[in-house]
Amino acid sequence: MFQDPNHPAVHTLAEHHDAGTHDQIPADQAAAAVQAFHDNVDTQTMDAVTSEHYDTMSPDQLRSAAQQFHSSLQSVASTSPEAAQLAQIDPNTATAQQVAEMHRFTLKNHPELMRNILIGAGATVAVGALAALAARHYLKTHGH
Repeated sequence: MFQDPNHPAVHTLAEHHDAGTHDQIPADQAAAAVQAFHDNVDTQTMDAVTSEHYDTMSPDQLRSAAQQFHSSLQSVASTSPEAAQLAQIDPNTATAQQVAEMHRFTLKNHPELMRNILIGAGATVAVGALAALAARHYLKTHGH
């Protein structure tokens, strides 16, 4: 989907972003869209979208997302010094930049954990909002 700027699903997600209805995107569709985004965009685009996504979260949403990444990173901290370092971030005081860094690290180094974060029972990274933002950003960068 994130290989074709004319793909109807990308336009539908972008419309949800524009209308502020990203919470109406079914979780499984949103998770699949975010996975497709992760699989098909360059690092610069990923950095821009994840930074903007976490910058726009409410303090409670940010804290919840930080907690979810924190828990996942703790599970691999014994085998990864960088994961151990990121797991030391207090979810209650984590900045949007720190949570975006946790997101990017988890995606790059532990994609299995990222899948669990996106589709887990307690998914708190606002996956619908991330999918919609990713679609809007993708279309903007492709002249739509």
